[in-house]
Amino acid sequence: MSSPEDGSPLRPQSVLVELRRRSAELNLPRIGVHDLRHTAATIMISSRVPLAVVSKTLRHSTLSTTVNLSGHLLPHAARDAVTALEKAYKKAGLAVRRRR
Repeated sequence: MSSPEDGSPLRPQSVLVELRRRSAELNLPRIGVHDLRHTAATIMISSRVPLAVVSKTLRHSTLSTTVNLSGHLLPHAARDAVTALEKAYKKAGLAVRRRR
């Protein structure tokens, strides 16, 4: 899909028609715009793009909307938080004990 020759933005309906046409050609299930949004969110979150940036990119009105819709994609967030705390404790000379 390419932009119009005059440089104007793509029309959403044109994108949807083209998406459905190509999906049918490839014998893929019907793909909707929200499927694409979810894919974009998944790629950004998996690439560790800050959640606030993901939220703004998706034009969600609140960060909680992004968390509610895509929070299940954040398993790395808890690990990253623990690693950051562990580094801070070590830098401060504090002992870090791990559970077994």
